[in-house]
Amino acid sequence: MTTHNDTPAATATAAELYEHIMSANTDDGLEWPRAEITLDDANDTLVFELFDYGHLTLTLSKSEDEWVAMTTITALERVNDQTAFNEELLRQGVMLPLASIGIVTIDERDYYVAYGQLFADSKLASICAELHATASAAMEVARLIQTHFSAPAR
Repeated sequence: MTTHNDTPAATATAAELYEHIMSANTDDGLEWPRAEITLDDANDTLVFELFDYGHLTLTLSKSEDEWVAMTTITALERVNDQTAFNEELLRQGVMLPLASIGIVTIDERDYYVAYGQLFADSKLASICAELHATASAAMEVARLIQTHFSAPAR
């Protein structure tokens, strides 16, 4: 028997996934994050404001080959010793299951981000789990920065 959470999202666009998540009749057995969700149809992207993760903003984008969940953590200049922090991230990488940490440039400013990648034909259960994993990793890294690597505000 195939259940909804076993259903591949291969043919799903962000708009179709949005409709699935927002459906009042969703009975997929999944615990999607509690969130305000908006659809950026032009970019095939869902934007989540995750209530259970301190109103963290996370995007879920669909391309031909993959889904990418991503959220910013902090601007690089907010980390007082980036070399030590980067080494700590590499050493703790296995402690952040199902998510990766990287650096991206947004509006000419570099940010640490948490992200996860899934095949385009991933099952709904995998996409749901990736949202939670990426948000959890971002929160863990933010705590690490606040506790040991926080630079004063500029």
